[in-house]
Amino acid sequence: MSDEDLAVLELEDGWQKNYSTKAEAIRRELGWSTTKYYIRLNLLLDNPEAIYSRPVTVGRLRRLREARTDERGGAHTQQSS
Repeated sequence: MSDEDLAVLELEDGWQKNYSTKAEAIRRELGWSTTKYYIRLNLLLDNPEAIYSRPVTVGRLRRLREARTDERGGAHTQQSS
């Protein structure tokens, strides 16, 4: 994993300590747009090295991603009925 990958996972673990919003933390810590950040984060969640490096963080984020996916799928199913 690259230093940037590790920085993304570190930001996920601790942005609340120093910033009022995650968007602010992303801009100040990484100098990235939120779009670039979330694209990179989603790629990391499927990377075995990330899981090995930060199993608790990656596991938590995977569960959140799955829950959001389930919500979207459920909402889509309800609309088409």
